[in-house]
Amino acid sequence: MNEKIIKAVVPLVPLILIITCTGAAFATHGWDVQATLVEENPVKVLERLLPAEADIEEEPFEVTGVKLSENGTKLVLEGVLHSPLNVPVTIKEMVAKFTLEGNTATIRLPEEIEVPARGSANLRLEGALPELQNPLTFTSQEKFALESMDMTLDICGIELKLEESVLGGAGG
Repeated sequence: MNEKIIKAVVPLVPLILIITCTGAAFATHGWDVQATLVEENPVKVLERLLPAEADIEEEPFEVTGVKLSENGTKLVLEGVLHSPLNVPVTIKEMVAKFTLEGNTATIRLPEEIEVPARGSANLRLEGALPELQNPLTFTSQEKFALESMDMTLDICGIELKLEESVLGGAGG
């Protein structure tokens, strides 16, 4: 073989291999781009993440207590989050806004929480109380009206932001 032909062909070998392998991958998946590029069918991925049974007995979020800090400047909400998912979930951020005696109080999750697959995790949301004319004294959770709640979740590397406004509907 001529030396010029070899010098021209050798640099093209990687390109020829890439084109051949890509063509073979598409051919084995019936020339379907989604089937070739995505390892699994998206419906099967969702079936694996979501629970098999349609009815879930537990409420997803259960409030276990609402209290004030000792000096009365912070509102603390404690609760339990129940996950119906078959995979672990990380709550990266959670913020809730409440109406409290005509004022808005914002409470948030101080750090990320890991919720095991089909399990539960304890949450503690806290935030500063608004300036109130009268000192707050309450014996039940009835004085609190939820305005909105925002959550950022990490589910198997997929970040999901949920926004819910009690007054104006839900968004996502």
